[in-house]
Order: sequence, then structure tokens, then C-alpha cells
Amino acid sequence: MSIRNVCIIAVIVAFGLEPAVSAESTTVKSDTVPIATVLSAVAERTGKKFIVDPRVQGDVLLRENPASLSYDDFLVLMQVHGFAAVTNGQYVRVVPEAVVRQLALPTATDDKHPLAEYVNRIVPVKSVPAAMLVPLLRPLIPQQGHLVALPCTNDLLIVDTFGNIQRLEKLIKSLDRGEPYAPTKCTISATEKRGDA
Repeated sequence: MSIRNVCIIAVIVAFGLEPAVSAESTTVKSDTVPIATVLSAVAERTGKKFIVDPRVQGDVLLRENPASLSYDDFLVLMQVHGFAAVTNGQYVRVVPEAVVRQLALPTATDDKHPLAEYVNRIVPVKSVPAAMLVPLLRPLIPQQGHLVALPCTNDLLIVDTFGNIQRLEKLIKSLDRGEPYAPTKCTISATEKRGDA
């Protein structure tokens, strides 16, 4: 450390001056809100009851009043911070995204889901073997999602946010061209039914 820097520090300490703080760092600090505060505000606004995993902690960067968040906005905010909200009956479980695919997610049979809500979706494939699409689509699914081909029915089972599933369905539709594909029907032999296999 140079003599000049030592003198500057000595003057600051001697006169009780506080170091200058940039306006940007002050703004960021004032815009952080504890997740618990956000959950309370959204619960009050929506009437939903939240069960929060103990691993869901910390602050979120939010530049508006938490009480003004819609439930859809809340889902996006949770996703950006690595958490997910899953509705089970009358409760909403807030968990780390890493465990979301292991929960009882709703099966999306219509288009009435928030874009950031995690759902299961079965997508039928008509003209190509569904298994051929898995290596093409898997890189487009986050680590906490899931994608598998069902060869007997030639369907894809996808676990992801509803918004990403909609994107994948558009890609599947554009790839699913040509003559109809007839998968080999899966049958269970009498031996397998008895459990002797």
C-alpha cells in the first residue's frame, strides 16, 4: 500500500468521514425484498395459501411493490431466482426448482396455464418416431425438466414450464411431417403378466 493511500485512510478515520457510496449500489440495496415479504404480499392479494420449503430463502431484486404482483408475475419472479410454485389442492408449495419434476404437477390438457407454471404435457407425434425427437429437443429443456418418448403410443412426455412446452410443441409440429408412422404395438405376454419373466 502506498504512502498516499495510507494518508487518505488516516484522514477518513480522523475526521469520521464515510467513504462515498455510488448511487447504483444504493439503488440495488433498496430494491431487494425478502422472499418472505413477497410471499406474504402475493398470498394476501391472491388468497392463495403457501407452504414454503425451508431451502427457499434470500432476497429478490424487485423494483415495484410486492403487493402489486399478479400470480403469473410471482411465478416468473420465483423462476428467475431458482424456485418454483406448485399448486396441490388448496395449497401452493414453493420449492427449489431442482426438485420440481418430482412433485405432483398438473397435467396441461388445455392452454389455461400461466407461462411460468411447471406442468406435465403429453404431446402426440404422428409422422416420425417420438424417440428420434428426444435427442433434438432435450438440450432445449432445463436440467429440472424432463423429456421421454413413449414408444408404444408414439408420444412425448414433457415436464417443463408451460411457456417452454408451447415453444417445444411448435418445433415438434414443424418436424413432424411425412407419412403417418405406425409404432409397433407393445403387448405383454402371458408370462410377463404372471411375473415369471
